[in-house]
Amino acid sequence: MTDEELAARSAAGDGGAFRILVGRHVDRVYGYCTRVTGNRTDAEDLVQDVFLRVWRNGHRWDGERLPFEAWLMVLARRICIDYMRRKKPGSHVALVDEMFVDPEPGPHERAHERSIARKVQAALMTLPVSQRSAIVLRYYQGYSNEEAAAILEVTVYALESLLKRGRANLQRVLGDLEKWQ
Repeated sequence: MTDEELAARSAAGDGGAFRILVGRHVDRVYGYCTRVTGNRTDAEDLVQDVFLRVWRNGHRWDGERLPFEAWLMVLARRICIDYMRRKKPGSHVALVDEMFVDPEPGPHERAHERSIARKVQAALMTLPVSQRSAIVLRYYQGYSNEEAAAILEVTVYALESLLKRGRANLQRVLGDLEKWQ
């Protein structure tokens, strides 16, 4: 079944369809929330909020306007923004993102890659939420410019502007990554 068919069944109260939707999308939503918030524990709570809203408000999804996955990521973005607004500045916990690390290198290489991943994540956390969301959706989650723009509810031109400013800000914060190699 397609996401759209499952979403329609879930909106009608089909728990099995809802569980399939969660299984298909939980990793992507969790990855987005983790990278935007910089905190795995908070991201887990936010993912629960996202899927709770899908269960409670699935009838509000308009398949004519947005594909289900895009609507789901819009919900995740809004929930993350609300979280970031409530959170005190500077209170995030540094993220050790093991997803950046290739499992094949030896212990020294893995430690070095984790160190770089921590620096990149810390730099990402310095960006405004709009720039951070654009970068996470486009480069970490692999959405096209059109898809990311729809999720962020901006034009493609505005998304490209966010990406350009975000990359420039990251470069300013990180400096020359090659010096860490």
